Amino acid sequence: MSEEKDNTNITRKESISIVQDESLTSKANAGTTDSAPVLKAKAVKKETFSERMKTHRFLLVRAIYYFFYSIWAIVMAIGMFIAWLIAMLFI
Repeated sequence: MSEEKDNTNITRKESISIVQDESLTSKANAGTTDSAPVLKAKAVKKETFSERMKTHRFLLVRAIYYFFYSIWAIVMAIGMFIAWLIAMLFI
């Protein structure tokens, strides 16, 4: 069978964090405070469908985008005007 150690009467004289900090720093770099720059991963932003169609390399695709965008803008303007009229009637 294995021996068991009695650790009940052992007290630490140093903080655990101090011991860990000393073990992590190397002796050669103990006096320097410069640290290596931390590289952060950049999030890749995926372009939306409308952004891709707006800047598409083919003229036909861009023309179709602007055609439907214009129709959508007109429909939204008419809808906003109707909503404004209804709001003004019920004040």
